[in-house]
Amino acid sequence: MEMYDKSMRAFLKPVVRYLDDPSVTEIMINGPEDVWIERKGRLYKTTAKFTPEGVEAAGRNIAQYVGRIIDNEHPRLDARLPDGSRIHVVLPPIARKGCTISIRKFFPGKLTIKQLVEFGSLRPEWARFIDACVLTKQNIVVSGGTGSGKTTLLNVVSSLIPNEERILTIEDSAELQLQQDHLVPFESRPPDKFGRGGVNMADLLHSALRLRPDRIVIGEVRGGEAFDLIQSMNTGHSGSMCTVHANSPTDTLRRLESLCLMSSVEIPMVAVRAQVASAINIIICCARFHDGSRRVTHISEVLPLNERGDYRTQDIFVFTVTGKDQDGNIQGYHAPTGILPTFLHKLKAYGFEEIDEDFFDPATYGLEPPPTIAVQEIKTRWVPRLEGGQERWKPKPLPEDKRKRLEQAFEKTLAERDLEPPPMAEEPPAQNGETAKDTAPSEEGKESSRARSTSAPSAPAGQSPARGEKPSQAEGRPR
Repeated sequence: MEMYDKSMRAFLKPVVRYLDDPSVTEIMINGPEDVWIERKGRLYKTTAKFTPEGVEAAGRNIAQYVGRIIDNEHPRLDARLPDGSRIHVVLPPIARKGCTISIRKFFPGKLTIKQLVEFGSLRPEWARFIDACVLTKQNIVVSGGTGSGKTTLLNVVSSLIPNEERILTIEDSAELQLQQDHLVPFESRPPDKFGRGGVNMADLLHSALRLRPDRIVIGEVRGGEAFDLIQSMNTGHSGSMCTVHANSPTDTLRRLESLCLMSSVEIPMVAVRAQVASAINIIICCARFHDGSRRVTHISEVLPLNERGDYRTQDIFVFTVTGKDQDGNIQGYHAPTGILPTFLHKLKAYGFEEIDEDFFDPATYGLEPPPTIAVQEIKTRWVPRLEGGQERWKPKPLPEDKRKRLEQAFEKTLAERDLEPPPMAEEPPAQNGETAKDTAPSEEGKESSRARSTSAPSAPAGQSPARGEKPSQAEGRPR
């Protein structure tokens, strides 16, 4: 492996300095003398140059490095390097300017939800609401365009899953970095040059459903496996998560609908729509702006279809662009819309007492209601100050005790904590004269377990209650 690593770096010598530069997120070799990089969300042309033979040799050497075939019969390569970086190679004459190579670097550092708040990607109350949605097992879809940070955001959201739950992840190329103890990761495998041995995402999802998952997390839904995922969400596997390429909440639902129709199951379109709308609870949209920044732009709730069979969503939080500063950086603000989620009562049942009507009132934070929100032919529940329309909005100071409770709740979500070890099963009593193994929990462990059980709020059967502690978050910068 070390020999192959040295060989690959030798063939990629003109761009090795960018491979070693942590500020560079992607390297794009469009041709022998046309090399670009992405740094902090912006593209830059470099002075790096290859020879025509050298760049093609680099592509073939990469294929050999990962144990795959690339030749005139198979001119495309999509693979993952041992360090986690994603690579795509296209040989000429398909690539008209010469061999084309794209390397999207993988960073082992992990991003926390606290860092997302510090970067301005979202507000603290959004973080608290996302945490509540995860713990109450809402089915969540993270959507956005290419390079918008979907996988990074999914990493952060899935890190909020309680540590004692059994999590199965399914990916085309392994990128998720979950740290929970009970984790079963799957990665698809393409067929060989004879078309044998391939294992696709749908195959892995079928296996996952038979492995008693508490949560299913899919890196990206891009084919007919969407139908199986929607079916699993509708048949008891709540709390599932995935990413989808789409630019708005409604586009996300339409994209899932299109992917479901790619499956081999023949079902009327209206039935597919009904299944999609009933399966998805929350859509989190993210976007990359022209200044290179990445932000969460929408947190929206999905509602049942209307009488005509159209999708209905309601925005709970949105990001509003207000302009640009003198350096060309996007300016704007995140704010709640004043619309109350339909599952607000469930959040309170799980112990999220601070998430009440004031929590969703923009006046609570001294903000104006966003000028544009999605409210599509529904009987919307507004916060009291907005029931008569946004013209009734008036800033109202938040009571001191309420403000302190909100701040404490936000700090609780944002604080970095160690993962809580899962409870260990006790050995069954000895039978037939056998001696039980010395695996009984210590008195200290029992006291800790009793303390957790008495402090946790009650929750509906089959669901995980809101806990006093959550898994630690990962650190790193978004890609």
